[in-house]
Amino acid sequence: MTVLMSKTSFFRKTVGGITVPTWRTKVLVWVMPVLFLAAGLLWLAASFFWILSAEETIGKVTQVYKWEADNAIEAGETLYGPVFSYVWTDGNETTASLGMSSPDFNFEIGSTHTILFDPNQRGNVRFPGFRFNYLGATVILAIGTMFTLVSLVLWAWVKAIARKRDLKGVNP
Repeated sequence: MTVLMSKTSFFRKTVGGITVPTWRTKVLVWVMPVLFLAAGLLWLAASFFWILSAEETIGKVTQVYKWEADNAIEAGETLYGPVFSYVWTDGNETTASLGMSSPDFNFEIGSTHTILFDPNQRGNVRFPGFRFNYLGATVILAIGTMFTLVSLVLWAWVKAIARKRDLKGVNP
């Protein structure tokens, strides 16, 4: 029978004889906060730079896609995905969708709304505002912050275990 993890998997002794957490322990404690915080910051930066380069215009609803939600959060609701026509930077009219759907997007054909578009790329448009541009990244950052708080408590616990091992003279 092969032993996959020995007692030394989570702690090791330094040259000076002090018990410290191994790299495995550090990864287990810190990987989730680092991943969530990095993802949230990248998403926030991407949204920020997209907004910086975006231009605001008035879009006219030309079509609204409609379907039933098939996820647990919006089960039983009807989702709508509007398509807007707007004047592109070259003066020609073009169409694009939001790339998202919502029960709130049941707009009348012909209604106009303020939208943002990327003048370097045709395709998706966005509504202005925090909810449509920064809310997702903020939620991921909040989750990363909660994971960080949990990891700080875990790290203090791991360090306390290492100190107790030193006081008892236990080898990792």
